[in-house]
Amino acid sequence: MTKLRDAQIKELMKNAYDVRTKGGSLSKVFEDFANKTGKAKGSVRNVYYSALKKTESDAEYKDAILGDFQLKATKIISFEDGEADFLLEKILIGITFGKSVRRTIGEMTDSPKLALRYQNKYRNILRFEKQRVEKVRQKIIKTYGKCCNPYKEGEKGDAVLDKLKREINGLCDRIAKGLKEENDKLKQRVIELVKENEELKQILTQKDDRAIDKYFDKHYKKSI
Repeated sequence: MTKLRDAQIKELMKNAYDVRTKGGSLSKVFEDFANKTGKAKGSVRNVYYSALKKTESDAEYKDAILGDFQLKATKIISFEDGEADFLLEKILIGITFGKSVRRTIGEMTDSPKLALRYQNKYRNILRFEKQRVEKVRQKIIKTYGKCCNPYKEGEKGDAVLDKLKREINGLCDRIAKGLKEENDKLKQRVIELVKENEELKQILTQKDDRAIDKYFDKHYKKSI
């Protein structure tokens, strides 16, 4: 692999920083920079991560390469081609069979941060990688006999059916939200009960009837 010059690496880092702060695609940065420098996209990606790794142990190099636009390798996770295809395939299958993008991603992860990352990646693939989209679509068609076209409005069928699907998806989203809120309340109640249990244990070890009566008045008198 032919290495890039330090000035080029610094430019690459700045481009990466600008894109990441806007929630864009790091893969697109590698592609554009590869076209500009005549290098392979994979080589540019390797140089990028190698340089970031070097900055972790070389303060002088870090200052020269990163300057004011600080980047950390632990915070920049690139989608490999296989991961991008898997994500795209899952979402397109979900849409084909009546699910929303949000619901499909929600079934893949319960992490809001990861869900946002998946959503941004999906949008960037649609915008910049139409060949990849068509390749994955053909794979889905081979397997299921059909696949939605995310570039065509209303292709999924009858308007009434589409409306019904949207309403069902909305209902599922509301149910999921309600279950999450209920789960959060239950978790909080468990924490409270654990604290009450510890408090009761301490009181019982003291064998103080007045303290026990006070404990039950505090926690249970209102509910009787």
